[in-house]
Amino acid sequence: MLEWIVALIPILPLAAASWIGMAILFGRANGEAHERRTSQIALAACGASFAAALVLVVARFAGPLPEQVMLGHWLASGEFQVDLNFVIDDLSLALLVLASLACLLVARFSVNYLHRESGFHRFFLVLSLFTAAMTLLVIGGNAVLTFVGWEVAGLCSYLLIAFFQDRPVAASNATRVFVTNRVGDAGFLLGIALSFHWLGSADWEVVTAGASDLNATQAGLLAGCFLLAAVAKSAQVPLAPWLARAMEGPTPSSALFYGAVMVHAGVYLMLRLQPLFEQAPVMMAAMAVVGLATALYGFLGGLAQTDIKSALIFSTSGQVGLMFLACGLGFWRLALVHLCCHAVFRAYQFLSAPAILYQLHGARARPVPTWLARRRRVYVAALQRFWLEDLANWSVVRPLRRLAGYLSVFDTAVVDRATGLPAPAVSALSSLAQWEERQLGTGRVLERAPDAMDRGQGIVGHVTEWTAAAFHRIEEQLVFKAVGQGIVTSSHRMGYGLSRVERWLGRSWTWMAVMAVILAVLAGIGEMMHGGEQPGTGPAGFPLLSALLGVPLLGMIAAWRARQARTAFALGLTVAVVELILAVQLLAGFQAHAPEMQFVERFEVLPWLGVHLGVDGLSVLFLPLTALLTLFVILYAQPHRQERPGAFVGSVLALEAALVGMFTALNLLQFWLFALAEAIPATVLIAHYGTSPGRHRAAWQFARSMLGGLAMLLAGIVLLAWNHAGAADGVWSFDLPALLATPVPEGRQSLIFVLLFAGLAVRLALFPLHAWLPIVAKHGTVAVGMVFLVGAKVGIYALLRFVLPLLPAAARQWDMAIVALGLAGMLYGALLAFIRTDLRRLLAFSVISHTGALVAGLFSLTASGFKGGLLLSLNLGLAAAGLFIVAGLLYRRLGTTRFHRLGGLFDAAPLLGLTFLVVVLGSIAMPGTPGFEAAHLALEGVFESYGWGVAIVAASGNVLAAGYLLWAYQRIFLARNPKGVTLPLVDLRSRELIVAGLL
Repeated sequence: MLEWIVALIPILPLAAASWIGMAILFGRANGEAHERRTSQIALAACGASFAAALVLVVARFAGPLPEQVMLGHWLASGEFQVDLNFVIDDLSLALLVLASLACLLVARFSVNYLHRESGFHRFFLVLSLFTAAMTLLVIGGNAVLTFVGWEVAGLCSYLLIAFFQDRPVAASNATRVFVTNRVGDAGFLLGIALSFHWLGSADWEVVTAGASDLNATQAGLLAGCFLLAAVAKSAQVPLAPWLARAMEGPTPSSALFYGAVMVHAGVYLMLRLQPLFEQAPVMMAAMAVVGLATALYGFLGGLAQTDIKSALIFSTSGQVGLMFLACGLGFWRLALVHLCCHAVFRAYQFLSAPAILYQLHGARARPVPTWLARRRRVYVAALQRFWLEDLANWSVVRPLRRLAGYLSVFDTAVVDRATGLPAPAVSALSSLAQWEERQLGTGRVLERAPDAMDRGQGIVGHVTEWTAAAFHRIEEQLVFKAVGQGIVTSSHRMGYGLSRVERWLGRSWTWMAVMAVILAVLAGIGEMMHGGEQPGTGPAGFPLLSALLGVPLLGMIAAWRARQARTAFALGLTVAVVELILAVQLLAGFQAHAPEMQFVERFEVLPWLGVHLGVDGLSVLFLPLTALLTLFVILYAQPHRQERPGAFVGSVLALEAALVGMFTALNLLQFWLFALAEAIPATVLIAHYGTSPGRHRAAWQFARSMLGGLAMLLAGIVLLAWNHAGAADGVWSFDLPALLATPVPEGRQSLIFVLLFAGLAVRLALFPLHAWLPIVAKHGTVAVGMVFLVGAKVGIYALLRFVLPLLPAAARQWDMAIVALGLAGMLYGALLAFIRTDLRRLLAFSVISHTGALVAGLFSLTASGFKGGLLLSLNLGLAAAGLFIVAGLLYRRLGTTRFHRLGGLFDAAPLLGLTFLVVVLGSIAMPGTPGFEAAHLALEGVFESYGWGVAIVAASGNVLAAGYLLWAYQRIFLARNPKGVTLPLVDLRSRELIVAGLL
């Protein structure tokens, strides 16, 4: 019973937030008519949470109450485990009652204060979510649970600072506040990793009890990480300026967040970790110094303010600084009493401020004290808030901008030229900006020179040109001259036949019936071939992997000749749904604890080339994701008028079939052939369905890059087969089990590893082999951007499935270099994303940055790193697809994705803005999203292998990602349009709502 009472405290307000959110989503909470119901839901949840807290307090006074409550296990990775446990000691109960009561009172105050405000329902959604976050923060029994509440509370702060979306200052302040807090969040994450590494657990009980077993350096580092988190969350010097920026939100949120509850979260963290800080006297001294400096900053800065909210917030900063000072001097109990008293009085002052301002009727505030006015230097410093924000700009923001500018020059002058692009590549391409100017009729357009076509050189350029010429000769001699005429004649006959059938197959239900018949035939063939249940196959011997390959291939053949858009997209939608059903069936039938390959199918085409299919715990996760993203593409593209819709749908289905083939291939040459086949429809989609005249150039650059990577990959595969032939009496084989049975000697592994890794790095768009991705993202089609994001993750799959098992010694030899390359790419992509002026190019560099972090986690060569890298690749495929969907919708409806033409779109399309925000939060690994556990595991792997210094660099990538992605969200949806024009944007339609819901 006690366990469920504790669990209900955060669950009830979370349920209220979900209820209100669903009501907003489906139009059931809109305007004044629904205000009463929304407020009642929020008040009931906050009241019930407060009542449950009082029950715990009464039980505490009535008799002995356990301080730890266990609900079960949450996360597990190797030796490490995170439990769903809560702490209900005196400290947690005191702050739980305080937080829940403050949330209840502020909710009641806001019912009247925000009456008839356009964001009334949105405010109560965020308020309910914040109540859940703060209650979880103070009763979480381990650092991970506390961090979840910590992060969600910061998100709620961001949403309410930007509450008045028509104010440009509010939007920019919200982003600045959130990014500043992410600095502290990185410290918190590193503290969690250190706790696991040194103490084996992140439970508060273990951390405090084990603090005495740590040496001085370890205790100091661990305490320093948590102190950084506390300094950022409680707005202490030098991170204090964000608190004044937070005053752009409504007064009730200012009272609750920055007067009563959230601003004291850092003090709670220090009180919770009292035994740890007592083992780190240096950190205690730093805490006292920071607190004293903040107290002086708040006192002098508050005297120079001329409005009541600013004066109150500086006073808050000073008072919290005194709490830090008390903790640093060892007066822990005094700090707790000060916290509780200050929270009550400061919340009352903030809530009273509107009434006071009303009574003053605009009268001026009292002047500054005479003694301060006479000391001009001190007065000027107080007016300028002691230049702390200028110092941050000078020491961090401006250097990062300069570095980003230098890296942009490097990207165009070195990377583009090395990969065969003219320098600068943007001017060599027919740029999207010029295309938009032509479409909108607002400028002179510089046309491409007639001869500016496909003459880029470079290392990759020479390799790919040679490879392309060789394939052209093979194609001309063996295909066109031998059987070309027969193929042409047969194609004409097949086309006429399909044209007649097309008139009958005009409805999606017909295609459903056709696919059902095909599946039944395949099932019958499986029965005849296998005669019942066989090991390694699906139920009753059904060749499930063959069906996964065959369905999109059949759909591609049928769609290619379709002339009517309705027929083509009905076919594509049917195939995508059937493929998703098959992938889900595969996942449901997969035995997670079986170590061998499952659903294995094998037959020979040539003596040295056999089709060998199978799935394991790696590939079985990517197949449903591939099917789901293909469905997204069809739903996204269906309402749009496409030129040659049959060719478009056929190319998408061909792309899906190639991806499925790569994820199921257990033969390396077969894997390579599918990879080659995938490049063909992807190039067609870019060249024929791109969004600007530069699409042909982009398609050529994409094809060259892919062929260069495939050439290196093929060379490595041939060397592996050659090694097998030497060990197997001249018998060549590309089959994975055969290659594993004849390991490559350690002295020969390095060359093969470099070839395979370089070939896969091109697919991954890993720095410095990334030049093709920004071009394709800018000039290509969203369909390629979405589906190929999974295709790019084939590189991660191939590393885990083929490269690391076959070449373990070389992986250990090159791991440090690859981790360094990954971290460099992470920072490189993030910094270049900051200076992009187009959303699609920003997303491309975001993918490059995330890929670098993913590879760094993978090559930590630990169990945590492997699991984190795999989960990150899945999360990146889904989250980045959502971001590209929003970018495509913006371009389709507004004709641009350039930031200087956008702004203030949330009011016109709130569902589109909400979708973008949710996907952004998933990309930056916010708690509650799939990326949270993945990022934590990857960071843990990096820390285990390379220590806290490298882990700090890895964590900084998440901070930068929050910066540029939320900055993009601010410029598109929150800030006003720079030209003051309201753009005619239509919100999500029915099919797009399905995609948003699935995301």
